Amino acid sequence: MDDFDQIAYKKEKEAWVTGHSGGSMWEINSVCGVILSSYIIWSSLSKYTKPFNYTTNDTRTFILEFIIIVLPNILACTILSSYAFYINVILLSLSIYINYKFAPKPSAEQEKLKKKSRWEKESDDEKEGLEGLIIKEGLDGIDDDENSKIKLERSQRKPFLSVYRASMMILTCISILAVDFFVFPRRFAKVETFGASLMDLGVGSFVFSSGIVAARPFLKKPENRFKPLKGQLFKAVKQATPILLLGFIRLIMVKGVDYQEHVTEYGVHWNFFFTLGFLPIFVTLCRALQKFARFSFVGLFIVVLYQIALWEFGLEDYIQHAPRTNLISANKEGIFSFWGYLSIFLFALDIGHYILPLDPYYTLRSNRQTKKPKPKKLVMILFSWSILFWLAFLIITLCNIKISRQLANLSYVFWVVSFNTTYLSLFQLVELYYFKHYWKSYEKAVPNLVEAINDNGLVIFLVANLLTGFINLSIRTIYTSSFVAEIIIIGYMFIIISFSILLKNLGLRLKL
Repeated sequence: MDDFDQIAYKKEKEAWVTGHSGGSMWEINSVCGVILSSYIIWSSLSKYTKPFNYTTNDTRTFILEFIIIVLPNILACTILSSYAFYINVILLSLSIYINYKFAPKPSAEQEKLKKKSRWEKESDDEKEGLEGLIIKEGLDGIDDDENSKIKLERSQRKPFLSVYRASMMILTCISILAVDFFVFPRRFAKVETFGASLMDLGVGSFVFSSGIVAARPFLKKPENRFKPLKGQLFKAVKQATPILLLGFIRLIMVKGVDYQEHVTEYGVHWNFFFTLGFLPIFVTLCRALQKFARFSFVGLFIVVLYQIALWEFGLEDYIQHAPRTNLISANKEGIFSFWGYLSIFLFALDIGHYILPLDPYYTLRSNRQTKKPKPKKLVMILFSWSILFWLAFLIITLCNIKISRQLANLSYVFWVVSFNTTYLSLFQLVELYYFKHYWKSYEKAVPNLVEAINDNGLVIFLVANLLTGFINLSIRTIYTSSFVAEIIIIGYMFIIISFSILLKNLGLRLKL
């Protein structure tokens, strides 16, 4: 390939990912719904049949999980994208059949006895499942027995949250490579200015997912939120440094190999790693406001001020039309959209205070010594949040504020938060149906590959980016046939999931 040919292909490749206007929310929800449907069919198989062997985690189990959970999502994002709704129908129909065929059916006498003693049975089950489930301030000192500590740690993990976070990562990894192939619909690619697309939602969902688990330090030691700012800021900078270094490494590699760039996505030098890296630093700065308002109100305050700046002070016009004459204007999309992502993170951080404890009202109670797991209460809270956010999104839309991932404006923020809160509640409904007392056996409610992805989420994301770059440098992706592209994407995802399983089996959790 001569230099002229290489330059021409680079320009063609940049045009391939530029200038898109998105698609319909109905289709985006249908595609994302496949991951939920996949979890439902896995849950029905796991509970009522015996296809998975989790005692040895053999290859057969891994392949079955890949076929059930990952493969349908690859197909829904690529060659079967126009039939995503029907994929959901098929998966849900199979789940209903499995439930009908294999679920044990109680006799009339058992049903009568169950109805008669329902309240007593629930009380007994609750007592049986609550040993060692006390959540306190300072979780490290609850029990001197190491086995009790492990049991307590696992009891606080929510299966639906694990599956949700892994689902977002799976869709993200699929999209970042598939977008370079013809088999990935252009309406799913990132929108240039205004509109909604699958990849736009994925970026915001990645930030939202990170924000939920960021609540853990506040719950483990509530006094963390009131520690001196200087020490907390130093800790935040230390935490952000590896991610920011990845951002610089990516920048150097992209410029060094003359890799194709979508400049209007984040700017000339900015990339998503910089956005992720600066989040913990600015969240720490926002802690000073925590004495007066919840994180969600701080996030709302930031995004409303940002939207006013976009409207009233010409910031929107500056971001979309100003010439790139200095470092700020060269990276205007990444620098200013950061405020929208910060708001998403803060909303998720607040919601994490409800999700992570055993009792969703843990942080609102003055006496935090002993709380019981209340999954039904949590699902009601999540649905309430969902309704509230969707109503806010509807009002914003009626005010003619169009969704823009490039700006990360008010409409985009509420779309991302509404979608993710809704899907969290739906995942929890599945958990409640199939694994009502999940705290007794967390492992039975979570696929092995889901746990593997969650153990090393950021590392998996980094590996996916490296593989994507390698594939793009090795072949001309936009000239690849749909069949070959599909094989490459499936193989790429198989490598990523296999790598995560390998790390899990070796007991490695790599923190960046």
